[in-house]
Amino acid sequence: MALDISTNPPTFHKVPPTFGTENSSRVSDHPNNTGDSGSGRKQLNFDKKQFSFAELKLVTNDFREKIGIGGFGEVFKGRLENGTNVAVKVRSESSSQGIQQFLNEVEKLSRVHHKNLVSLVGYCKDGDHIALIYEYMEEGNLQDRLTGMAQPLSWKQRLRIAYESAQGLEYLHKMCNPPLIHRDIKTSNILLTRNLKAQVSDFGLVRAFSGTHVSTKIVGTPGYLDPYYALTSQLIERSDVYSFGVVLLEIVTGKMPICQGPQGSEHLTQFVQQRLSKGNIESILDPYMGGQYNINSIWKVSELALRCTDVPDKRPDMTQIVAELKESLILEMSRTETVSEVSGDISSDYQRSPSDNLEMGYIGGSKLPDYGPLVR
Repeated sequence: MALDISTNPPTFHKVPPTFGTENSSRVSDHPNNTGDSGSGRKQLNFDKKQFSFAELKLVTNDFREKIGIGGFGEVFKGRLENGTNVAVKVRSESSSQGIQQFLNEVEKLSRVHHKNLVSLVGYCKDGDHIALIYEYMEEGNLQDRLTGMAQPLSWKQRLRIAYESAQGLEYLHKMCNPPLIHRDIKTSNILLTRNLKAQVSDFGLVRAFSGTHVSTKIVGTPGYLDPYYALTSQLIERSDVYSFGVVLLEIVTGKMPICQGPQGSEHLTQFVQQRLSKGNIESILDPYMGGQYNINSIWKVSELALRCTDVPDKRPDMTQIVAELKESLILEMSRTETVSEVSGDISSDYQRSPSDNLEMGYIGGSKLPDYGPLVR
């Protein structure tokens, strides 16, 4: 859990006797209109559909199918009138994530658009009832897929997921104006579509960033939290890089950030460093990968992950990470595919579209970096 989230089990709001549906699903157009509407709900200037609590009950069939739980609250599967499946995240009374983080997430997701960032469908702020409505991810999150709760992922699939997640973070860091720092990168916040396409989620802690650092309250998840940030309260762009490095180590090893070693509990970075220093990469690999991989590709990703978790000055930025992960993916794909198949697969799957550029208010309109030839 994030450090600023209560560890008490979430409790769901009791359903009030009336819902006030007469003015639902509308958002004020005026940028300065933050007053209450006639229905008693605050009008919020967001370019997303606003749902009433009564509508959420219909969408979720009275919150019948719970699909997850987190620091914000419980998550339910729902279905819109047009047949679109959605995930409805409802804030619990015990959650320490308050209205500010809710507004932050809605505001950020209303303005940023990238194929590797989860899409916000709408939100609910109806009296005491607060909820976020997202597109539904059929394959859940990366953490569940790595911990044996579902069909194991191959090394190629893991690399694709890492590469796509890195592209989403690169967009936040490099393409948004001002740049955005996620602050809670972890495998449970990387969601997967039916085709295992990765989308970074959970934007409640996102912080706009300019300059070299910003002093801020320390938030994040133990095991993923940048030690420099934890010690100094100085948030830097590469705080996300540290967290992503831990994600890469999880992808390679299948282990959680705090794992069991010979001397007891240790951080995953220590576990990997000790073994790689002896050239023993096989000892860190997730056995669920079944021995099917290009070993050079795994070495490259493991070394990249350790650089990501090094001291801040030695960490790569997200653009470098994207480029290196692409090289590793090409190595792995070349194990079973021809050069033309590799080039065609990556260019078709990962070609950036115009909609991946910045939106008004956040997007500068420039094209994303060109990383050169696909095969060198």
